Amino acid sequence: MNAYLLRMRVFLASDLVYSFKKSKLTIVATVLTLIFIVGAFGAPILAPHDPYDLNAVNLMDALLPPAWIEGGSWSHPLGTDNQGRDVLSTIMYGTRLSLIVGLSSVLLAMVIGIVLGLVSGYFGGFADSVIMRVADIQLTFPAILVALLVDGVIRAAAQGTSENLALASVVFAIGLSFWVQYARTVRGSTLIEKGKEYVMAARVLGLGASTIMWRHLLRNIMTPVLVIGTINLALAIVAEATLSFLGVGIPSTQPSLGTLIRIGNDYIFSGEWWITLFPASVLGLLVLSVNLLGDWLRDALNPRIK
Repeated sequence: MNAYLLRMRVFLASDLVYSFKKSKLTIVATVLTLIFIVGAFGAPILAPHDPYDLNAVNLMDALLPPAWIEGGSWSHPLGTDNQGRDVLSTIMYGTRLSLIVGLSSVLLAMVIGIVLGLVSGYFGGFADSVIMRVADIQLTFPAILVALLVDGVIRAAAQGTSENLALASVVFAIGLSFWVQYARTVRGSTLIEKGKEYVMAARVLGLGASTIMWRHLLRNIMTPVLVIGTINLALAIVAEATLSFLGVGIPSTQPSLGTLIRIGNDYIFSGEWWITLFPASVLGLLVLSVNLLGDWLRDALNPRIK
């Protein structure tokens, strides 16, 4: 217990915590991010309505304006969409789905990039050339085009896919479009670390390459990977929203923020602006908050600016 308290005191006195307390913008971004996360994953408890419960959806309540506008109702504070679903509730459930897709795709990209980067940097030679040339080729295409291509190939190969498989294809498509940054970063860090004394000592002790990479190298190269992961989370959420807006992402029966914006876009010129404005605002604030946290983490962990 005393050791735990000692580590906690050391952490609270660290430069990282000091940098966080010093940046008011980062604190605001953290609060907003936590609000979105709590609201999203607490949606089954906190949301005023369940947009997936068909018995609770009434088409007679379709296209109701926000509560403070004439014709609105406080039972639907932000109004309703074209199917009579509560906009606030759909935003909370949609944010949860967008976060799940974003986190899953970032984890997938991180795993692929770390594995390929370690192999490329540690072994070098032919493996390094092949992996880096593939990475260079992928970098010539925008990430969203790669995601569209992968998602289209998966959907064409498995026609009549279920909603869960469609969700998995979106995660795989986005994850496969973001692995290059992790691989190049891990490769560069591995090239530096593998020449240090602790790696040489591990080789002298007879440890295998896999043990050296996963037990020794990995823990010393994770800092830049975590920074990239934080920044890429915002990019993954935007990519999912873009795919859903184009109609090739999450199925409309499981509305994400991109799907809600696409649905509202069909009604914005007829005066039902709230269907698009509120999901778009949440998406913008969420991406901005995560980006600000990523920028702070990058600066806080960069020894060159300390």
